[in-house]
Amino acid sequence: MKPLDHDTINAPHDAGGHGGSARVLLVGADAALQQRVLEAIQHRPYRCQCCATLDDARRTLSRKRFEILILDCDSTVGDWQQFLSNTRETASHVKTIVTADKATPALTVQAMRCGAVDLVHTADALDELANRMDVALQHSREEQSKQAKLMRLKKVCRELNSARREVTEQVDSLCQELVTAYEDVAEQVSEASMATELRTLLRQELDIEELLRTTLEYMLTKSGPTNAAVFLPDGMGYYNLGAYVNYDCPRESIAMLLDHLCSAICPQMEDERELVYFEDAEEFSQWIDMEPGILDQSQVIAFSCHREDECLAVCVLFRSQDTPFEDELAGVLHLMRTIFAEQLGRVIKIHNRLEPEWPSEAFDDELDVDDFGFGYGDSGGIAA
Repeated sequence: MKPLDHDTINAPHDAGGHGGSARVLLVGADAALQQRVLEAIQHRPYRCQCCATLDDARRTLSRKRFEILILDCDSTVGDWQQFLSNTRETASHVKTIVTADKATPALTVQAMRCGAVDLVHTADALDELANRMDVALQHSREEQSKQAKLMRLKKVCRELNSARREVTEQVDSLCQELVTAYEDVAEQVSEASMATELRTLLRQELDIEELLRTTLEYMLTKSGPTNAAVFLPDGMGYYNLGAYVNYDCPRESIAMLLDHLCSAICPQMEDERELVYFEDAEEFSQWIDMEPGILDQSQVIAFSCHREDECLAVCVLFRSQDTPFEDELAGVLHLMRTIFAEQLGRVIKIHNRLEPEWPSEAFDDELDVDDFGFGYGDSGGIAA
């Protein structure tokens, strides 16, 4: 049996209440049944195509889109139940009507389980086929409409999800920028607060010894326990110890160490405008050309304090590598040396107005100094 196409162009009404003709695939029917089916739907807007075998029907369904499938289970050769089950899985919008000479309850249940929406008795109910097809077409187009809406919703969901990811990335980026800005502002506020606090403390000190003492005390609150020394110029191109803090160095050798540091590091640091940091004391010793000695296994920080082009002081901090300096200390020391240089320059002007020359006479009494106590250095400064 050859496939038969039948088109009904002029129809008195619209099947299922939807515009446009519907495509119908008739499977397994003999020539007489095909003719009866075509006569039953001749006044309906259906375009009917016939297939003799299930294999032909599978190929036709894979190439074209149909809305109604009519299968005659009496004349179809093969496993029509499996064919209907596969069709329901691959093309759920296709609504199947099964025809049979004897519509038994068992056959009806079997057809329904395979996905059929109706079973028509060809002996006496074929005249109702067109009405049954109208109902099946309505169900098919309703399901197609639902599937189209579902596809649109899925597309919208994909677009919304993509937009959500984009917005999330932008929000994350903005949050990171806000965190960075907050950290910068917090750091600036902290620096401004510390600068105000230190200026308030140092402006009260118009005596060189008290200025050095206050500066070292404040520096220790920021750096923690450490060895520190401040060297002051004497106006003749040389430097003398102004003040020091002895944290963990042997007391019998600290004076010799500081004397060597003064003669070695001050000429190096006099014109240096940046903080100098050495994690390895051996590298520091090579830089200033002296033996590591007591500085072995220590970290060293050195910086100079300038007023315009004049070096007013050279400061050195060092302690064991077991308690390394924190990275934040560099910013603190940079701010401190600027404020210290301002006040030191102010004190020098006051002394120059009050005395004809810088006091060089050291204190006669020798101080008995414990760790973290303060005494005076060779230039009239303090020592601890």
